Amino acid sequence: MSLKTVQIEKSKTAAVDVDPQKGFSELCPNELPVAGALEIVDELIANHSKASVKLVSRDMHPPGAAWEAETPANMLEPVGLPEVDIKWNPHCVVGTTGVELLPGLPAIRDYDFQMNKGIDPDAHPYGAFYHDQADTLSTGGIEFLQSKGVNTVIVGGLALDFCVKKSVEQLVDAGFRVILNLASTRAVFPENAEDVAQALSEKGVLLVESASELIVGGNDN
Repeated sequence: MSLKTVQIEKSKTAAVDVDPQKGFSELCPNELPVAGALEIVDELIANHSKASVKLVSRDMHPPGAAWEAETPANMLEPVGLPEVDIKWNPHCVVGTTGVELLPGLPAIRDYDFQMNKGIDPDAHPYGAFYHDQADTLSTGGIEFLQSKGVNTVIVGGLALDFCVKKSVEQLVDAGFRVILNLASTRAVFPENAEDVAQALSEKGVLLVESASELIVGGNDN
């Protein structure tokens, strides 16, 4: 399913880190810990080395949001609001440890562009590039990529089966060539990871096992 190597032009390539936050790791076990989350950091850094610009998105949630589950047993229950589909454990709340980036990643202001989402208490967007489920209210990331002349985007982050998946789909819909580095992402539900990757491949996303399979060519080498 994954390709052996993919040729890229660094000057026209961006790396996007989707929600690589402590709230999705074992560092915050009461939030939404994703198995293996801390293992993706080195591969995210490797993605950066193949790109001319790097972007990051963060969940920046308020306390008491409409999607918060009363107990872990209530997680995934339907909510039914226009911008909230299901309940989740409280996670990545502004002012808490969970909102911070994973250890080893650049400081937030060392990224070239940051996208903060989920700020409103009655909205829980998954994708990094829009504030709403219908993909109409931009976070500015796509416009930034276009302004930089980017045509290829390397994606990693957390989690594959929700925010990464939706972000990749948004990039595909915007016309970018999208590469998903499987070593730089993990799924909330690992048993679904292969099916999610396959579905994205069928949408035209290029899958690689690691950043070492991304070959910088031409004058960028």
